[in-house]
Amino acid sequence: MLFRLQSFFYVNLAGFINLIIWSALFTVYLMIDRYAGSFDSELILTGIYIFASMIFLNAAVFFLMKSLLSRFRRGSLVSYMAANLIVTFIFITNNMSVAVYGKQLGYEGMVMLFRGWKSGDTGNFAATVVQVVLVLAVYLFLFLLSYSMMNRGFSGRPFRFNSFIASVVIITVVILIVHFKLVAMADTNWKINSFKHKIPWQSITGFPEDLIRVDENGKKGGKFPALFNAPAFLDEKTELEQLKKLNSAGERILSQNIHVKTPYNILFINVEGLRHDMLNPENMPFLYRFATEKAFKLRKHYTTGNNTPGSLFGMLTGLAPYYFEPLRQNRFRNIPLEILKKAGYRQSVYYNSPKNYEHIYEHIIQSTEGKYVHAPGVHTDDYAPRDKWLFDRYIQELKGDSGTKRFDYMLVNVTHFNYYYPPEFRKYTPDFRSDFTIISGPQKSFEKDRVELKNRYMNSVYYADSLFKQLFTELEKMGRLKNTIIVLSGDHGEEFWEHGSFGHTWGLNDIQINPAALIYYPGIDQDDIKYKYSSHQDFMPTTFDLIGLNVDYKTFMTGKSLIKYSSDLDYAISSLGILVSFKRNGYVVMGNGYKILYRNNMDLNKSPYAIYDEHDRTLEDFDAYRAADLLMKTASSKKLQPPKI
Repeated sequence: MLFRLQSFFYVNLAGFINLIIWSALFTVYLMIDRYAGSFDSELILTGIYIFASMIFLNAAVFFLMKSLLSRFRRGSLVSYMAANLIVTFIFITNNMSVAVYGKQLGYEGMVMLFRGWKSGDTGNFAATVVQVVLVLAVYLFLFLLSYSMMNRGFSGRPFRFNSFIASVVIITVVILIVHFKLVAMADTNWKINSFKHKIPWQSITGFPEDLIRVDENGKKGGKFPALFNAPAFLDEKTELEQLKKLNSAGERILSQNIHVKTPYNILFINVEGLRHDMLNPENMPFLYRFATEKAFKLRKHYTTGNNTPGSLFGMLTGLAPYYFEPLRQNRFRNIPLEILKKAGYRQSVYYNSPKNYEHIYEHIIQSTEGKYVHAPGVHTDDYAPRDKWLFDRYIQELKGDSGTKRFDYMLVNVTHFNYYYPPEFRKYTPDFRSDFTIISGPQKSFEKDRVELKNRYMNSVYYADSLFKQLFTELEKMGRLKNTIIVLSGDHGEEFWEHGSFGHTWGLNDIQINPAALIYYPGIDQDDIKYKYSSHQDFMPTTFDLIGLNVDYKTFMTGKSLIKYSSDLDYAISSLGILVSFKRNGYVVMGNGYKILYRNNMDLNKSPYAIYDEHDRTLEDFDAYRAADLLMKTASSKKLQPPKI
């Protein structure tokens, strides 16, 4: 039996040495690729882990394939080559995913990589496949050549069985020790937390959630100390249990005699990627004038998630971002929209994105939607004429409206990359060409073009302003400003490498989470809204108060009414948003002059990991009382109060 075991685990000495050499070369490549930091212990430790893992995985795949190909004459050699090819391909592809999207090759990374290939972000798909095949062919030739040369030098000498067993034990022990060391370090060490993405399987082997920062270029934020003797616990089960109770109580809530005191029409407008600094006299002359003269420009407004789904969920549910994942995963009902429908509001959606993008439509809109309007064409068409068509269609419908109470939701897409506008709105030059493919992420290959890209973005913003001028002018002509509440906001911001990356979804800096926002309603006064901090979850409660709905919205929403000031509620919470079906655990709370980054499902001494001021500047010293007060507000923000049945 022992002889058979030794025979099966026969390893050529040349093959073992060849594997060590090539694994070392690829480890060095992976660690220094796009790395501009110092040569330090974190780099060495991660390198040791990757190096040992490559050897271990090669051995595991080799013996698995050898058992399948043992009957073939060249089965061992084919297994040896194929095992190394598979492991190398996994690491290299993972490294590509990290370089382009900032995400490792897990479930999320695979989806993003597929999206990149589909959109052309990683180049022409067919050409990419051809290049990969050619590179792999050259690599296999060199790998086989070096093995053959060493095999001749060692005269085919076998690696002794005892030495092989000892090597396996040593490598396994090293992997285990270093793994647990890295897991512990990644919880607090920014560099290790970033390096872990070089490990393709890190998301399923105990590594902590990403420490999301405001700056990809190394701005870490002040170290956050423990502030509480008996810290509250941010239990992620809290929101799930609250939503279950709310879902059970839904019929009871809706069975009330629901009516409104002041039946204003409601118009929610979400503008793709509209940064807060775009609402100025130069970029948006009409909207800026409207905001300052007739409406209220919200002071420090934050999206509930730094992508479209995270934003829309907050705007249309009135809930804090903790609730989004359990709400859609369990298909819980969206009570606020059902309340409006029961109150007699016809709900229309004007939307040129793919209808069920990120499951938004089916999860929060479909069950109450009365009318869905979509411009002819597909989402890859030019949004400039399609959004113009949408505005024209909406205005025509309003002119023929018979007086039905309306809740209208509109998503404006011209400001989404590739940023769309007619030639006559080319105000900022030089602007980038229109035929490019890009997706949010580090996108280092585009960074040199950041000025031209931002000019293109500002041209699209300038064009969007003309659409709002057309719409609001018509609303005023029709007398509808006398009976309509208007909420207009960016769904998130748009970064142009100010903090080291492009677009959104990746960071919690103000550029990504602090969009432009305004609110208008008949008789508005500049003293009506005293809050310094607001968020998308506050729009629905404010609207409910303005129309005088006779229901207690605290039973199904966590947002605050902006026209009823309470100093205890003067804060805002934002997040990484939601993406496909991934759990994302990056949150940030703003208030008391601070910005604190934290994670869910931890106590308040462990959950926060960085603190900044309101302008994303790092803090070394801060008022512990104000910081602790803000964290307690974070804990109390899970304040959904469904009625008892």
